[in-house]
Amino acid sequence: MTGIIWACAATFIAACVPILAKVGTKKTDPALAGSIAGIVLCASIYFYRKDNIMGSSLIALGQRSVIFILLAGLATGLFGICFFKSIHEGYTFQVTAIVKCSYIITLAAGFFLFHNTPDTFDYIAIALMIVGTVILNLDGTGILFALLAAVCASAAHILVSLGGIQLDKGFIAFWCVFIGTLVLIIFTIATGGMKKIRSMSFVDGICLILAGIAYPLAYDFYGRAVSMSGSYAGYIFNLTIIVMMICSSVILKEKVSGKKFLGACIFIAALFVIACN
Repeated sequence: MTGIIWACAATFIAACVPILAKVGTKKTDPALAGSIAGIVLCASIYFYRKDNIMGSSLIALGQRSVIFILLAGLATGLFGICFFKSIHEGYTFQVTAIVKCSYIITLAAGFFLFHNTPDTFDYIAIALMIVGTVILNLDGTGILFALLAAVCASAAHILVSLGGIQLDKGFIAFWCVFIGTLVLIIFTIATGGMKKIRSMSFVDGICLILAGIAYPLAYDFYGRAVSMSGSYAGYIFNLTIIVMMICSSVILKEKVSGKKFLGACIFIAALFVIACN
């Protein structure tokens, strides 16, 4: 029972992350917003995985691994630029669904780069994911940047795999986010986003800080839930997009139609298929 409570808490917090990010970009340049959230996220990951991060050295990994982590960090930074731009323009649940389609890109890349053959479950998941995302985004905005964000998210994952880096995920995540945040800051400065910092409201800043804290917190809660409830925690966590729809319709007044709800249900069915594989 306790595990289910942790899973419900993790699902709710994860659903709030894009909502907080969108509220944070209301009067703030998207790239600047991404930089602020990235700094907080980096600090949050360090807080949760301090021992693992301090216990390993980036330089000791070897030249090949360092290069691939740097490239993965660059992809993470580009993801941040595209994600915050798309979340600024579009609906949170629509953007989230598109970004999660990075699974499809990663599968395709795995087939060509690692000769991994998708099985029947993978094909079913891909079909459901595409259908659900299309239905969700029939009237969507910010789709282009959301698609670019999905590509960048997949690229970061693939680059880590290509580098053959066999280390703690928290260590890898920290350095990818750290490098990605530097990329975001450089991009923000280059595009004049830092000059707009005065237009950022207090509420914007608080929401961006909370978004940076909430993301690793959600996965910390999810990890606790899995250790207590096993696969049941995953089933609950897969409902994140539905929870996000409900919360965004109340907080952001995003319109939720029957078609969008159907699209979300089909998309969630894809996640369940992945979980069962």
